Amino acid sequence: MKRVLLIAFCLLTFTKTRGQYIGQKLSEQAEVSLLTIAPGEELWSFAGHTAMRVKDPVLGFDVNFNYGVFDFRKESFYLKFLRGTLPYQIGAYNFQQETPYWFAENRTVTEQVLNLTQQQKQHIFDFLMENYKPENREYMYKFFYDNCSTRVRDVLQDAAGDSLKFSQTLNSSKSFRDWIKISSQRSKNDWAEFGMDLLIGIPSDETASWEQAMFIPDNLMMAFDSASVLREGSWQPLVKNKRDLNQTEETAESLPIKPFAFFGLLFLAVLFWSYKESQSQKWLLWLDKTLFSVIGICGIIFFLLWFFTNHGVTEFNLNILWAIPVMFPLALFLQKNKKKRWLKQLFLVQMLCCIVLLLFYKFLPQTFHVAVLPIAGIVLTRSYLIWRRQS
Repeated sequence: MKRVLLIAFCLLTFTKTRGQYIGQKLSEQAEVSLLTIAPGEELWSFAGHTAMRVKDPVLGFDVNFNYGVFDFRKESFYLKFLRGTLPYQIGAYNFQQETPYWFAENRTVTEQVLNLTQQQKQHIFDFLMENYKPENREYMYKFFYDNCSTRVRDVLQDAAGDSLKFSQTLNSSKSFRDWIKISSQRSKNDWAEFGMDLLIGIPSDETASWEQAMFIPDNLMMAFDSASVLREGSWQPLVKNKRDLNQTEETAESLPIKPFAFFGLLFLAVLFWSYKESQSQKWLLWLDKTLFSVIGICGIIFFLLWFFTNHGVTEFNLNILWAIPVMFPLALFLQKNKKKRWLKQLFLVQMLCCIVLLLFYKFLPQTFHVAVLPIAGIVLTRSYLIWRRQS
C-alpha cells in the first residue's frame, strides 16, 4: 500500500509540472544516466529493474523514466495481467521521491552517467517527454523482447545511431532461459528460478543474441560498461561515471533448501511410503488423490499459459508431460476396491509420458530444471502402482 501511495504521489507531482518542461532545451550541465536496480524479494522483481534518469540542475529537473508501470485501474486488470494482454507504460517520477523506495527494499541502485553530446541528451529528453504523453505511454510488454530494459536500450540507440558501438562481450551462445537462470543465481533466489523454469516453454530455449541478452537489466548495465561512443572524432567509453547510490546488506536465501534437494527427499519419502504400503497391503488413497490433484492443477496452469495467454514465452511447455491437466479432477474418482478401465488407461498414459521425459529429457527441445526429474520419478512411481491396481 505504501508503494502505491508513493508512486501515486510521485506521478501526481511530476504530472502537474510536466507541461512547463515540454520543448525546453537542456543546459550544458544536464546529465543522462542509466539506473540499474538490483532484484527484490518479490517474484516479479527477481530480474531487477532499469530506469533512465535525466537531471538538469539549471532547469531544476531530476526525473526517473522507466517502462515498467501498469495501471491497476484498467478494466479486467487481473485477467489481462494473467493473460499477458495488460498494456504497460512509461512512468516518470521525481528522483528524490522514488529512489528511497528502492533503498528501503535493500536493493542496490547503480548509476551510470553517460558520455553523450548535448544533441544526444536533448534527443533522449525530447523522446522521453514525447513518449510520456498520455496518448503515447502504453505499449504491449513482452518479457524477452520488449521490456523496461530493452526499451531503454532502444532509446539510446535511437539517439546515438552509428555513434554508439557495443563491444558484443555478452555471451551470445546462451538461451533466454540460461540468462533467467543466471539472473536468479545473482539474486540467490533458487525457487524463483525454479518457478520461472516451470512456466516458460520451448521459445525460452532460443539462443539470445548479444543484443537480445540485454533484456536482463544487469546485462544492459554490463553492455553499457563496455560500449563506446564517437566523440570529437574518437571512440570514447559510453559510461563517464559509475557509482552505487546506496549501500546494501547481504540477505539470506529465501529458503534454506534448494528445489532439487527438496523434491529429491520427497521422492525418497514416496518410495519409502510405497514400500510400506506394499508390505501392509493398504492403499494410501489420500496420498494419490492429493498428489495427482496437485499435479493436475499444475498441468491446467501450463495448459492455460500455453493456449490462452499472450506472454510469448509460455507456449509449447513440455512440463505438461509429467503434469497431465485432466488428472484434476479425475484423480478424485479413485476408489478402493473399485476398478475403472478409463482410470487404468489414464494412468498408463501418465506413466508413459514420465518415462519419455526421464529417458529423453536431454534430447527434447526444451531444457528442464533438474528438480523436474525427482518430480517425474514421484509421478511415475505412483502412476505405476495405480495402473497395476486398476488391472
